[in-house]
Amino acid sequence: MNLSYLFAELSRRPGRTLSAVLSVALGVALFVSLQAYAGGYRQAARAPLAEIGADIAAQRQGDVPEAFQGIVFPHSTAPIHQDEINAVRRLPGVEAVGEAILFWDFEPDRFLVVLGLNPTSTTGPGRLRAAVTAGRFPAAGERGVAVADATFAHDKGLRLGETVPIAEQPFTLVGLVDTSRAGQVANANLYIPLADAQALSHIAPNVRSVHDFRADDANILFIKANQAQADAVIAAVTNLMGKKAIVSSARSFSQVLGETFRLVDRFGWLVGLAGLLVAVAALLRAMTANLWERRRDIGVMRAVGWRRKDIMWQLTGEAVALALVGVLAGLVLAALVTLILSQTRVTVPVPWELSPTPHFLPGGAQAMAVTISLPAQISPAAALSALALALAGSAALGLSLAGRAAKIKPAEVLRSE
Repeated sequence: MNLSYLFAELSRRPGRTLSAVLSVALGVALFVSLQAYAGGYRQAARAPLAEIGADIAAQRQGDVPEAFQGIVFPHSTAPIHQDEINAVRRLPGVEAVGEAILFWDFEPDRFLVVLGLNPTSTTGPGRLRAAVTAGRFPAAGERGVAVADATFAHDKGLRLGETVPIAEQPFTLVGLVDTSRAGQVANANLYIPLADAQALSHIAPNVRSVHDFRADDANILFIKANQAQADAVIAAVTNLMGKKAIVSSARSFSQVLGETFRLVDRFGWLVGLAGLLVAVAALLRAMTANLWERRRDIGVMRAVGWRRKDIMWQLTGEAVALALVGVLAGLVLAALVTLILSQTRVTVPVPWELSPTPHFLPGGAQAMAVTISLPAQISPAAALSALALALAGSAALGLSLAGRAAKIKPAEVLRSE
């Protein structure tokens, strides 16, 4: 292949070269940007659980309490027994399980949402340790202490060191946490040690009247799973917990992200591939026109000793060079589009079941959501796929046209010379 001739040919026909490069660039940019958009939304769908170190939240739907007095469980948080929790831990693909108990406390003068957690767990609300804004987080094995959501404490005028009653039991307020920094899943007013929550729930009349709650039970599980086995874990947990299981994952959150995302997620590859095919078609059109104009040049090349395979390699090289420059330009354009996408804010609604508040209180159930910047990034796989498809298409196109060009006979095109 004569590189100097290749560069001269491309540079001396700037209009056709630019048209071909631009076509490929737009096709590549469309292909890669769509994958970045869909990938960003898939990452956004993981955010609510990922912020507390989990991939899956498992609950079980239960019965409505007979009376809303004292401690009651929301009907989306029925007990999960310890043998079931151990069975979840043994599932292939499960890396860690965090237990929690969420309950409502109805008293004549107030209403509380309380969450019992393991303060040392790195999977689940124990991650709130990193969101302490004042005071401290409960220590391992500590009892009778609580931390409060900072906004709730401000609204109620609570101060560190105060005693806060929960179901008439005193808890010392030792810390404040900013729950917005750790997602809105299992959001509560007060957070207490899991053992205290289990003890309070076990003796609560309006829990025991509708649930078989045992002293070591939980009612929400936060599961960290191997990503390659996440779908199998979801299916296994759902099967293990029965027909009333409520299993939330990135898939659950993606269902509420809007129709546009679902369409791009489902058809993004097809649309992007169609864009690449259009780009290759534009390249075919440009090269076909170029080939017709260069019939005389090819005849001269054959007359001065160029072999057929030399011409085939030369024309194929030109097609591949155009595609390569187009791919690089397309990746730059895709990077700019992805940068713009990453500046947009995405709001991911949190299902009521994962952060329940009573519907019948003034103002109704409190809507929860996580708002983050769209984590759109160019996927190396998408970029390499675009490069491979563009180069393969251009090479096949170049060989096809070059095969026709190599058959041109010098005598036919130089007859009038």
